[in-house]
Amino acid sequence: METPSTRRALRHSFIVDVEVTDLESRIQIRERTKDVNLYGCGVSTATPFPAGTKVVVKMICGLEKVIAFGKVIYGRQDIGMGIVFTTVEPEDQRLLENWIAELAIPR
Repeated sequence: METPSTRRALRHSFIVDVEVTDLESRIQIRERTKDVNLYGCGVSTATPFPAGTKVVVKMICGLEKVIAFGKVIYGRQDIGMGIVFTTVEPEDQRLLENWIAELAIPR
């Protein structure tokens, strides 16, 4: 399992609706994210996909939606699953960057 010291970027607590679809089986999980960064996200779920599963991730915040292809790096019933993004289209990348920039603003 990945530890905070091996991550490429700090993950930000960010809870939004997420739809994760297994690209092979087409099984879909609808849950909530628990954290996100530019390279991946954590998903709160008691029914995670196994590590190595290739997925498409749709994160929805208000009227905005980010879509990314990724791979599950860990899946555990007690903590959910971690997904690393493998492909993010430029428009989705910009929107993700905007979301993260808003999270970094002190409130």
